Amino acid sequence: MSSKLQLTTLAVLVSAALPAQAALYKVVEVAPGVTGNEAYGTAIQPSGNDASCFDSGATPATCEGYKLAGETRNRPDGFSYREEVPFAMDNSFGYIEDDYDGFEDYCFYQLGYATCEYWASDRWSSWYNETYSSNTPNSLAFIEGTAVLPTDAKNTVINSLNSSGSAIGNYSTATVRNTPINGDITGWKQGRQWATNGTYSVGSVSSRTGTGGERYYYFSKPAVWNGTTLNAVKWAYNDQQDGDYYAQGSMRDLYVDGTTFYGVGYNNYKDQHMNATIFKGTTTDLTNLNSVQINNAQVDISGDNIHSNSVATNINKNLVVVGQAKRSGGYPKNGAASNRLFIVPDASASSINASFFYGGIFFDGAGGEMGGINNFNEIVGRIDSENHREYDGKQRRQRAFIYPYGMTPKTDSSEEAAITARRAIFKNKAWLLDDLTNGGSESSNNNQYRIYDASDINDAGVISATAVKCSGGYDSTSHNAYCGDGNGTEKVVAVKLVPIAGSDASAIEPRSYDSTATERKGAGLGFGVLTILGLFGFMRKRIK
Repeated sequence: MSSKLQLTTLAVLVSAALPAQAALYKVVEVAPGVTGNEAYGTAIQPSGNDASCFDSGATPATCEGYKLAGETRNRPDGFSYREEVPFAMDNSFGYIEDDYDGFEDYCFYQLGYATCEYWASDRWSSWYNETYSSNTPNSLAFIEGTAVLPTDAKNTVINSLNSSGSAIGNYSTATVRNTPINGDITGWKQGRQWATNGTYSVGSVSSRTGTGGERYYYFSKPAVWNGTTLNAVKWAYNDQQDGDYYAQGSMRDLYVDGTTFYGVGYNNYKDQHMNATIFKGTTTDLTNLNSVQINNAQVDISGDNIHSNSVATNINKNLVVVGQAKRSGGYPKNGAASNRLFIVPDASASSINASFFYGGIFFDGAGGEMGGINNFNEIVGRIDSENHREYDGKQRRQRAFIYPYGMTPKTDSSEEAAITARRAIFKNKAWLLDDLTNGGSESSNNNQYRIYDASDINDAGVISATAVKCSGGYDSTSHNAYCGDGNGTEKVVAVKLVPIAGSDASAIEPRSYDSTATERKGAGLGFGVLTILGLFGFMRKRIK
């Protein structure tokens, strides 16, 4: 990576002398090639040692050529096809077992919305279809317009792509709720995979199928595949079951340095708490990796369950870890039981502590979903773009962001200049991505989109994302512009955000806000657009 970064530094310095093209990104829509009312971008192909797409000499064909993975939806998930347990926290399966009442109770006690009847009804109908009815497919996965359809698949999700652009994820059948697209689960009933480095893959395995009579009451363990060999990783606290609660664990990403293995995710701790974890150990003994709890993000803080769950979602070669911690409904912060985003600058440190995002677009108490981090320490995801009270109110709207974090303790000094140069493109601060798609020759095309979620970013700077589209363009370039004076049809689409070659900080033209009220009239809005306008959301990340 060092040679790539040095090349990037030179290119950035050269490009500084060239005229800048307004907007940092071109929005490239990706047709799914499968049926579905809405399309969501979930992952981008790694760029390896390729040069940055911000370089003045970068070719559009190469930068637009990185494959995007995505999924369609006709309705929201009942509970996430990705998560080991319902709502990423229900390891007693009590909420989900109570059917509609359980969905409404979860919303009431853990989210606090005044709209819980609607929230629960929408999800319950989807869970009913999967559990008691026809189980018609809802999540169809694709890579650059080509369907990813494992045999007998009902619902398929893609969590990441490997270097060749192949899918890492899982799918459901009529008899097993989750099976890895690639990966043996002999001896286990379910399996999920989240990430791979080509040699090792990580995820989880579960003890029951999650369907039929084995729908509830199962445990899961973090898992590492060495090639095709499965290694179920030990729990941090080895209680398989404690009363009505079942132990859970999951690994979401990895980095291997020689024979030293780093994984991130969550693991089972005392009182069956599911806490964000860094897994450390050697590649010669993967079942016995040590689990290091990430402090400040754990469930129990000073005797109170401040969070309902937490998870570390990504790690890069600089050993920077990012993740999220869901604030418990009993302990809302600034009017919301939000999903707060955090960072750990050094996974190898003797003391591991989470720092929650704060400042600029990250107001105190803001919630969101983590997307990913690349080796330039550039972080993407989505974050609240409104700060009204959610508890006893409505859910806040969210928008995609990028956060160029900069240097960290384990960043090689030879790469400092390149990372500093990349950070300078963003004026050394976090942005809503909508502000970086405005202006210049791409403005007309880009004004058809408002970027809701950023799920992944590669080292070349290309981002997988989800947008709301108003064909032909919104009425103005403002953040809150109408589509067709409020009567237009908006659609949820999968997009790539591709850096415009030679762009730098001078290209940034932040969007304004219209002073008139922009409450949509609802014309042409399907469930997915309403999701993005703030009524609900299902993606992760990964989870989302």
